[in-house]
Amino acid sequence: MWKKTSIIVTMANDNYPNGKRAKTFNNIVEKPTEEQIALFTQGLLMLSDGDLLYGTEVIKHNTLDVK
Repeated sequence: MWKKTSIIVTMANDNYPNGKRAKTFNNIVEKPTEEQIALFTQGLLMLSDGDLLYGTEVIKHNTLDVK
């Protein structure tokens, strides 16, 4: 059974240690579309201080009932 979906967004910027920073966003919709992810990351880029998008990872968390 679906529990939650998380997205890890990795941004690149010379201001970050090692030049990259990953941020996890929890409680995203169950099945985000590529368009939704693109709009979300575009918003983050607009609010950033010169960051570049390095990558995204969608993680679906499910619960399993053991009987």
